[in-house]
Amino acid sequence: MFSRNTTRRTTSRIPLPTDAVVAVTYLCNSRCTMCDFWKETRQPTMTVEDYRKLPPTLRDINVSGGEPFLHPQIVAIVRALHETCPKARITISTNGFLTDLICKRTRDILEFLPDIGIRISIDGVGDMHERIRRIPQALQKDLATLRGLRAIGVRDIGFGYTMTEENVEHCTKVYALAQQERVDCTWAVAQSSDFYFGGKQIERRVDPAVVAREFDVLMEAELRRWRPKSWVRAYFAYGLRRLALDGVQVLPSRAGTDFFFLDPFGNVYPSVVHPSVMGNCAAATSFSDLWTSTAAAHARRVVAAWDRPYWMVCTARTAIRRNLPRVARWVLVQQLRLLPQRLTGHRSLSVPTAAATP
Repeated sequence: MFSRNTTRRTTSRIPLPTDAVVAVTYLCNSRCTMCDFWKETRQPTMTVEDYRKLPPTLRDINVSGGEPFLHPQIVAIVRALHETCPKARITISTNGFLTDLICKRTRDILEFLPDIGIRISIDGVGDMHERIRRIPQALQKDLATLRGLRAIGVRDIGFGYTMTEENVEHCTKVYALAQQERVDCTWAVAQSSDFYFGGKQIERRVDPAVVAREFDVLMEAELRRWRPKSWVRAYFAYGLRRLALDGVQVLPSRAGTDFFFLDPFGNVYPSVVHPSVMGNCAAATSFSDLWTSTAAAHARRVVAAWDRPYWMVCTARTAIRRNLPRVARWVLVQQLRLLPQRLTGHRSLSVPTAAATP
């Protein structure tokens, strides 16, 4: 419970957020090399009713973990989120290893939320995914889950890839696999956190030339697709490239203003990398009180003074929305650069075929 002076309102002018990552449990059945959640034993304490305190302003909710499908009330939690935030796009991130359980609980979710999105984590092809996740037949299990979800009618399915020093050369291979399976693919670079990922600290020791080539291939492939969503993805890949190679964050973030992270115990953080607690959702009378508290104001000051770069889908999405002219200029410059190749039919870079991946 927070003392009165930390929950006191500071201003009512702070707008309510639009994006959130909601970790419903830290328990996990994977053993990932870049994450220590699998060592967690604490049970989540947020109740289904606590999730109904979240603000209706949310437009994008990523339900995460740990492994969210391990939560026995995952269906009820997603229902509560949908009813409380009816305009939000809800996506569940899963490691995909529990095919039967995932499909069973997703089938129940489809009854009230036919547009539910599922993102399956895949960090490599061949045995690379198994090496990263330390689960036997990891890729085969994930592809079985993909097909099971398709069979029950899930339309919004995609892969999520996280780059580590082990699997750098598999970024475009996972992208090729996603194209082969006709699903979307998102990317991330493994990043450190003092409280998320089990507190895992990441050191990047990668070949810059390989990293550059992998992201250049992604950027060119997405820029060549004639849809603005792909161009935005190309810019996101550019941001990851700059983060991985130069330690640069290409756009400012408003973590703790546009976005927040909620842990399984009710603690609200500006993001998964900012450790200042803004308040506790379960203990707060309302989310608005939490969002305008002195603790939340302090957390925003910490974010403003933060000197470590970060670039993730959850924080980049709102940053891109707020800087569309800048992103559009970058896209225009890149399209002009590719124009001679378009006219001649030449490609400077190409995505490897999934069939050619080991």
